[in-house]
Amino acid sequence: MKFLSLLSLWITSFVVFATESPLKLVKNDVVVFLGSTDMVRAQRSGYLETLLTWRYSEQTPKFRDMSWEADTVFALGTETDRWRSGGFRGIKGLGNLETQLANLKATVVIVQLGKNESFEGAKGVEDFIQATDKLFSRLRGEDRKLIVISPTKFENPNNPLYPDLTDRNSDLAKYVNVLRTAAKNHDAIFVNLFSNNRESLTTNGLHVAPTHQEKFALQIAASLGIKRPNGFEGLNDLLQSVREKHRLWFDYWRPANWKCLFGDDNRRVFSIGNQKNVPSIRDERDQIPALIDAAEKNVAAVVNGLAKPKIAKQIPLPPPTPSISPEEELKDFQPAQGFEVNIFASEKLGVENPLTMRWDSEGRMYVACTWTYPHLKPGEIPNDKIILLTDSNGDGQADHSTVFADKLNIPTGLETANGGVYVGQSTELLFLRDIDGDGIADERKIILSGFGTGDSHQAMNSFTWSPDGELFFCQGDGIESRVETPWGISSLYQAGVYRLRPGRLELHGLLDDFMGPGNPWGVVFDDWGQSLVVDGAGGITYLTPAFIPAKRRLRLDRIGNPGGYCGVEMINGRNMPESMRGQFVINDFKSNTVKRFSLRPDGSGFKLDWQDAVLKSSHRKFRPVDIRMGPDGAMYIADFYNNVICHQDDYFRDPTRDLHHGRIWRVTYKKNPLSPKPKFSSASTYQLLDMLKAPERWTRQQAKFELSKREGVKIREITEKWIGQIDKKDPNYERNLFEALALCAIAEAPSQKLLMQTTNSKNYPSRAFATRLLSRWQDRIADTNKLLSQAANDPHPQVRLEAILSCGQVPKAKVIQYAAQAVTKHSKDKWIDYAFTQAVRHQEPTWMSGFKDGTLNFEDDMSSMLAVLKKGGSDKMLSQLINLANSEQVDSGSLPGIFQGIASLGGPKEIKRIFEPAFHSSSSSQTAAWSALINSQTDNKPEGDLQAILQSALTGTNDSTRVQALSLIEKWKVSELKDLTSSFAFKEAASNETRLAAIRALGKLGGNDTKKLIQLINSKERKALRIAGLESLARLDLPKATSLGANLITKNQLVDEVLHTILSRESGSKALLEALIKSKINKTSAVATLTKLQSIGSTDKNLMDYLSKVAGVKNTAPIYSTEYVSNLAKAATKGDAKNGELIFKNAGCAACHQIGSLNNDRIPFIGPELETIGNTLSVERIIEEVIWPDRHVKEGYNLLQITTKSGDIFQGYEQRSREKNIILRPLSQSGTIIIPSGHVREQNQLGSVMPTGLTANLTKKQVADLIRYLSDKGQN
Repeated sequence: MKFLSLLSLWITSFVVFATESPLKLVKNDVVVFLGSTDMVRAQRSGYLETLLTWRYSEQTPKFRDMSWEADTVFALGTETDRWRSGGFRGIKGLGNLETQLANLKATVVIVQLGKNESFEGAKGVEDFIQATDKLFSRLRGEDRKLIVISPTKFENPNNPLYPDLTDRNSDLAKYVNVLRTAAKNHDAIFVNLFSNNRESLTTNGLHVAPTHQEKFALQIAASLGIKRPNGFEGLNDLLQSVREKHRLWFDYWRPANWKCLFGDDNRRVFSIGNQKNVPSIRDERDQIPALIDAAEKNVAAVVNGLAKPKIAKQIPLPPPTPSISPEEELKDFQPAQGFEVNIFASEKLGVENPLTMRWDSEGRMYVACTWTYPHLKPGEIPNDKIILLTDSNGDGQADHSTVFADKLNIPTGLETANGGVYVGQSTELLFLRDIDGDGIADERKIILSGFGTGDSHQAMNSFTWSPDGELFFCQGDGIESRVETPWGISSLYQAGVYRLRPGRLELHGLLDDFMGPGNPWGVVFDDWGQSLVVDGAGGITYLTPAFIPAKRRLRLDRIGNPGGYCGVEMINGRNMPESMRGQFVINDFKSNTVKRFSLRPDGSGFKLDWQDAVLKSSHRKFRPVDIRMGPDGAMYIADFYNNVICHQDDYFRDPTRDLHHGRIWRVTYKKNPLSPKPKFSSASTYQLLDMLKAPERWTRQQAKFELSKREGVKIREITEKWIGQIDKKDPNYERNLFEALALCAIAEAPSQKLLMQTTNSKNYPSRAFATRLLSRWQDRIADTNKLLSQAANDPHPQVRLEAILSCGQVPKAKVIQYAAQAVTKHSKDKWIDYAFTQAVRHQEPTWMSGFKDGTLNFEDDMSSMLAVLKKGGSDKMLSQLINLANSEQVDSGSLPGIFQGIASLGGPKEIKRIFEPAFHSSSSSQTAAWSALINSQTDNKPEGDLQAILQSALTGTNDSTRVQALSLIEKWKVSELKDLTSSFAFKEAASNETRLAAIRALGKLGGNDTKKLIQLINSKERKALRIAGLESLARLDLPKATSLGANLITKNQLVDEVLHTILSRESGSKALLEALIKSKINKTSAVATLTKLQSIGSTDKNLMDYLSKVAGVKNTAPIYSTEYVSNLAKAATKGDAKNGELIFKNAGCAACHQIGSLNNDRIPFIGPELETIGNTLSVERIIEEVIWPDRHVKEGYNLLQITTKSGDIFQGYEQRSREKNIILRPLSQSGTIIIPSGHVREQNQLGSVMPTGLTANLTKKQVADLIRYLSDKGQN
């Protein structure tokens, strides 16, 4: 009772300071909550909604949560998260904020924002004022009530390594005042938690802690006039029913797999279904509103004492699919010579659908298993588990299992450290801990939240520790994450890699916006900290050059060929063959193979060489999805054991999906002994230090974690003493020094002494690693600038690479000069150039500020200054670039880059300066400037009169200048010079280059040159001139150009060029068809043209039909039916695969599809690679894709056609980005096409490039043979 009295007194005292306008709800009110992480967690806890429901039990209002982590007044996730608002090409999303509120029939909005925005400091207040006013106007609408809750204060964190945010409260107060004023202006209730709260609510200084959610709710309720002196006593049933309703609402409003519901995969089989009695994801989502309605009725009944909470029961799994025992599956394995395989654990110990596995320091294995994947059933409570396995007698087989944790939702990330288990599931990064030692997690903490779930097989995955204790994990291109940390919002848009420093809660998004792999599933480090990331479809990438958390999109090359990669590990330890140690194993789940590769140094990076596989299986269900070296030195493989390995390309509830089996395999090398099992907990500190010398990485890493946990910051002194006792002549001294430095990093105990030793090491990998720590420790060590300068001028390129990466993360203006020296005073390769570009762009605000205030002056280092300015992308640099372009100190070799910067960043005024000849002191300067203007992607042109300068260039004596002038006349459409341009176009004495430029310009200038162009095309002039003439004629008079083109095609002349020219123009396909009919194309020419159209992926059905008719070939597919598919599948089982291979080649399939590995330097094939198709798709599915290609279009192969305002047509595969411009990968060439969004008039999704009817001319036997060939691909 004493507690209740104190609580009552506390609430009463709080109300004194609360708003004078308490909340009043009426019948049929719908209350919407908006806010960031604090509101998300408050709603999930249910306390605030429970109090409101209790207070207004007679009015029975409805409550809807629209809060989202990292929300601000500038952007709310409910409308800005990709595809939510507008959907994607024909499938509608939820609409904008106003539409969503209207659809919910919202009458009251409770909003809490402002804390995230305050990280911008005082300089951000003005923008905050305007955005807040605009948002509140939208929320109020015509007559909604608005309640504005201020942020709580920043507090001192319970971890000294977290930033002390209390210094930000003076800034936050300014933002709170803005909210107060805006609330008054919009007749809103204002709840001032910032000024009135006297209680501590956080542990990390930023977010309301779980243990304080009740207090938080009571504060808000009290300020709204809701007093309940006995707190939540007697409200437990109501709280449960509210939470159940909210769970259902969250699954409906913010579901996983949004990409498949309303995004760019919304037309896949997974999304729309088309198999009888098998629902699609959209079908199941439509069932949830009825469940929410029932849950709401239960809440109303419970609050009035008429019912007990109704919580959903676990939905039973479908019956098991056919399988073979582990012992039988073992017979299908083909291990490399000298290796043997045994089963470590299977479904007999609860291992079903394993996703990932790790070990704790006791040598126990944790396996994350899912039954929820790919998606929750309507109303289902997720109950995925982490199974704890123990091999008590050391025989290499688990003999005991425990459910360590349950009620998880597709836990794709798992790692152990710090006495517990880190788990990535749904939107959350969790930390689970077993306190009482019974093998079951007693504690579950949310470390961070806001991770995306737009595609459940691309959510955060593949947790991996770096040697220095950073937790790396991946996400795919269907994901958009926004996470609040004490350091600010960390975001990762589309595919990328996250880097977390758990001790400080620093979270960095790498490769943001799909700069690297599209579906990364694995990060691995070599013994010196260099890293790779592997892709489920796109190959292997050297990750280290992307360690700057940059947002400017720049694609990173890969070093390894594509495959179905999921999980990667470095081979190490005494049990493995010495010849393989330091190499890597990688799972290829598509081909049922554990592959192997090695790296060899190449400049600052590596080249990759494939080696013989470690393990193959001829069993289709063997699906290796994770691989790890275990405590005993053996290799362990998590086998998902399934026919179905994806979900977008398969039916949502595919009945063949296996939900009851899974295996963990153990692979050992027979000739070598296993590793001894260390005892970390009972070892002394110096015994643990000696474990850092172990050949097994797992032992070294666990020893470092144990030392860090045990000694904390004291580890610095202990480690320095330990290293001092090791003989420097010891052959492993550098290895030990590396581990000692990494240990200090794990413990967040920077050692200046060890850092200095390592930066001066004779071993370049050690120096590279130490250089990396300069940015991580830059606020806690001395001489950062000196050490960065030293590393930037290191003799080894990998050290210089790391120096650039550190310079890109140290917020000091001067360090960008050191990064520049690494590229101007030494050789560079593509990795160094990539890192330097990102360093310059990422640090641009810092070095630009220093450049302006004089703290960064580059002194006499002109080459470094030029290197930085050329890479920068801000228009703030324009004046400096123009000054440099006019400086005598700049050598001619630097001018092209300077002028490119001016041309891309400048407006009409700046462009005019470099366009005028008077600006230039030499002809080479003008040539460089005009070249930059010609190649600029912008539409800007110089202000003022262009004619005089260009006319002078045309009539001058310099032919190169004349050619450039003609190109500028074309680009800027200077029609006043049309006649002069025409004279050069048809002047036989003019140079070939001049005539080409003039002829191309005519198409943009208009006029009456069509007759001359026709004569040119029909002449015997050079091929290039005739093609240029056809291109211009197509712009001036498409029917005439098409008629000429058809005649050329009929004669089998310039077929490729004619097709490219005509089909690249709007209405070109239709005009060409009409012209070909008139020209009466012959059979031979029709065959040649049809073949060419098929090879370039033409999608014009009418044109293809006509040519097929003339060629005498069929191009129609049979009407789809399951009976036809079933019969053909049966026939294919008896088909001749060798004959099928000949048919594949003779039918021209190889022109678009690759069978086998794809070389990195080759142009991407038009269609998907088919090497493992027989192991990833059923025979029936292969038949459907071959005969009716538009039924299932593989992700990334949906053809997009863009029509520009000028009538040009571009086709290709869209490379999506947050940038507004459209990026296409063309079908028949490498590189990309960038189309400014302002140029686009129309976009059309054309589906599959593969024409229907390619098998129409084959016999039934030949089709069966082809299907047999394809269905056999990928089977070992």
